[in-house]
Amino acid sequence: MTTDLLSEQAEIVNEFLLESREMLDQLEPTIIELGQSCQVVDCWLAQECSNTLCQRHGRSLDMPCWLQTGYVEGGDQSCPHASSAEECRSCVVFQSINGHGETMNAIFRLFHSMKGSAGFLELNHIAHVAHAAESLLDMIRSGKIQMIPEHVQFLCQSCDFAKEAMDHVEQELNDQGMEEAANHISELLAKAAEDALSRIEHASTDGAEQAAVAAESNDAAEPNDAAEPNEDAGLEADDFDDLMQMLISPEMLERFVQEADELLQNVEQGLLAWSDDKLDAEGIAELYRNVHSFKGNSGFFSFGDMEKLTHQMETLLDIAKEGGEFSNGSPAEALLGCLDALRGAVADISQGGKGVIEEVDELLKQLVRYVPTEDAETTPEDSEPARIPEDCLRESAVPAEDLGEDDDTSSASGSRLLGEILVEEGLADEGEIAEVIEEQRKPLGELLVERGKVGPEQLAKALEIQKQSGQAKSSGGTNGAAMPSKGKPPAMNRQDIRVDLAKLDDLINLIGEMVIAENMLLRSPDLEGLELDNFSKAAQQMSKIVRDLQEMAMIIRMIPVSGLFRRMIRLVHDLSVKSGKKVDLQLFGQETEVDKTVIEQITDPLVHLLRNSLDHGLETPAERLAAGKPEKGVVKLSARHQEGEVWIEVQDDGRGLNRDKILSKAIGKGLVAGDGSHLSDKEIYNLIFQPGFSTADKVTDVSGRGVGMDVVKKNLEKIKGKIEVQSTPGQGSRITLRIPLTLAIIDGMLVRIGESRCIVPLLAIREIFRPTTDDITVMPDGQELAKVRESFHPVVYLDRLLEEPADYNAIEDGVLIVLEYQDKFLCLLVDEILGQQQTVIKGLSDYIGNVRIASGCTILGNGEVCLILDVATLVDEHVGQRRLQGQ
Repeated sequence: MTTDLLSEQAEIVNEFLLESREMLDQLEPTIIELGQSCQVVDCWLAQECSNTLCQRHGRSLDMPCWLQTGYVEGGDQSCPHASSAEECRSCVVFQSINGHGETMNAIFRLFHSMKGSAGFLELNHIAHVAHAAESLLDMIRSGKIQMIPEHVQFLCQSCDFAKEAMDHVEQELNDQGMEEAANHISELLAKAAEDALSRIEHASTDGAEQAAVAAESNDAAEPNDAAEPNEDAGLEADDFDDLMQMLISPEMLERFVQEADELLQNVEQGLLAWSDDKLDAEGIAELYRNVHSFKGNSGFFSFGDMEKLTHQMETLLDIAKEGGEFSNGSPAEALLGCLDALRGAVADISQGGKGVIEEVDELLKQLVRYVPTEDAETTPEDSEPARIPEDCLRESAVPAEDLGEDDDTSSASGSRLLGEILVEEGLADEGEIAEVIEEQRKPLGELLVERGKVGPEQLAKALEIQKQSGQAKSSGGTNGAAMPSKGKPPAMNRQDIRVDLAKLDDLINLIGEMVIAENMLLRSPDLEGLELDNFSKAAQQMSKIVRDLQEMAMIIRMIPVSGLFRRMIRLVHDLSVKSGKKVDLQLFGQETEVDKTVIEQITDPLVHLLRNSLDHGLETPAERLAAGKPEKGVVKLSARHQEGEVWIEVQDDGRGLNRDKILSKAIGKGLVAGDGSHLSDKEIYNLIFQPGFSTADKVTDVSGRGVGMDVVKKNLEKIKGKIEVQSTPGQGSRITLRIPLTLAIIDGMLVRIGESRCIVPLLAIREIFRPTTDDITVMPDGQELAKVRESFHPVVYLDRLLEEPADYNAIEDGVLIVLEYQDKFLCLLVDEILGQQQTVIKGLSDYIGNVRIASGCTILGNGEVCLILDVATLVDEHVGQRRLQGQ
């Protein structure tokens, strides 16, 4: 076997492992949820007949005797879900246990897919176990046996075996050696099915009366003989779904997920505003339109659960839009719960799932509770608009005349009539088809009035507007054709293209390499002393193009923080409900743009900061009133550009940080030597970022473990960010995240000290000058200060930091660079300023270790590697030391 063939085989196997592990991730929780349904003690299948005189008492039959009437002796209804056999058959719990519904079908399809893929790759042991599991599930969903907890246990063991076998396949590219385990699991599954069948057969031979009752029960429900056609129909539906998946491209699904996320984000904002009584009539209408759009998109892609749920949400919002009243208060919180389920379904679709919402029936029941009494008599299913079967609905993308539904003749293409096919397949009768066709012939306005969507007066007004619009168009051109306006050119449609973020990263890296190549070309030693006018002009033009290209690439990666900020609204809302605190979250600077990588890194820090602010910072309403504050606390989340950085602040008006408590805790944990009197407030507040540090008296599910602030610090360090804390007891706290505007290319000043060269970020430089003797003042401790326009700043010798001999003999022979960071200044002494250049930031290798004064490195035009100075660290260390010493 050639190397190429082995490589191809490994690639195919890896794809199988990836897909199968995703299947298993879906399988296990679904199986467990189904197993929990099997153990619901209040379902009639889990009840025992309480009539000990009953001849059928304790029998393992399809339907216990009390279900004939729905009551047992004493007159108490035994099952809270149903009072008759017919109702019980439609019960969600009954369907789950008896293998009906989408849950069982989803599990069956996953095992079926795994079996097919494993068989194709000749992974026979995995295929054998999947086939055994599939057979058991097929018997359950066909109604031959009922699911019991033992079956759930065996199916979970099948998943465990599959995981173990896949780990083996990953190493050996085959599942040889798993035969014994495969046979054991397969035998367990087969025996479970045989035992269940034998129990039913034994029960069916107990007497003619029992057989008659069982037959009657089967007739009332669904004959077992019908299971085969249903199964075949199910396979046909699966085949149709596969066909639809072929027609729906991955790009279409990706676009659906993107639009769904945007719509759900808008819906969440509206629901949160509604729950706070901040939504006017226009806001309600906008909320309704977003839900309606989501429902339409879901229906187009045949995501049934999502369509059903959003239809009921739309019903409630329609009541609010029309100014109606609800039965049990505002449904905003219930709608938020549905929103979470929809988000989970969209996330499932983005991972290749079907968008199934397991709890959809329960959510629908919750929503129905809010429908006014006169409208609440129908079930959620009844409240859906009448529609033809799902397969016919999918055909609705074809014009009705092409389907041949408007007459009794075949279409021009000679295709068979859709109604004829549905009748032959037993999916509809001729009367139903005729009724639907007759319904299609009705005008749209008449249909809407019949269904109560609009009133006759509203329809008349709309028809009048339509008539006037038609007259206006007719007057503008022949046969009513609208003529284009000459006063304004037609608007250009905006065209977007979706690009993988990895490709943008590659583009940024290539531009960085181009900058390095440009510097190497323009600063080549071979060009020294040459008069090259044309070359200089071309070089300047190239530098401009490279800079424009770099700026454009960075703009492409920049996105506003509004999306991140809006996600925090839901977090604050849920935390305020859980804690019982009233919170007003105020957002500022949402239009501020940052690199997408930065957004990903600061999401977790913001979550932890807001959790701490609500849990530790804000007081309860009673405490705030006692302190003379408004009952509702205020949390401000803001973003802005400042000093070449992005500043993101979280500010609250709570109790503030307890300085003494933090210091006491730090001393107790050995983090501070002595009594801590030498520490400033800033240094004490920064102790909260130590791993495991917490001043909480008790641990809650929100905070108190001392992990959150450590996560904040580590995430910021990954993007070279800084964090600072300000707090005033009794008035609140403010935490500022300071993040570099760009992580790739900066403008820098190249300086020389002895034989070494360094880059100083240009944004940190305030001025450069050559000092005189009068400019330097020496303190009693030997510290030198430089006078810069009536201010004195400490002098830092770069040669001492780098341990590199300098060329200057006295401070007057060097050059001072005034650096600023957070309104603090220092003067850096170097030998020479070599010039300004664009600098590509490269990370320092791990084997170099932590270089305290460097934030990275870059490559110069001559190929030399030089450090990029970390101005923040330099200023904090040298200016901070002077301040702590009281100088």
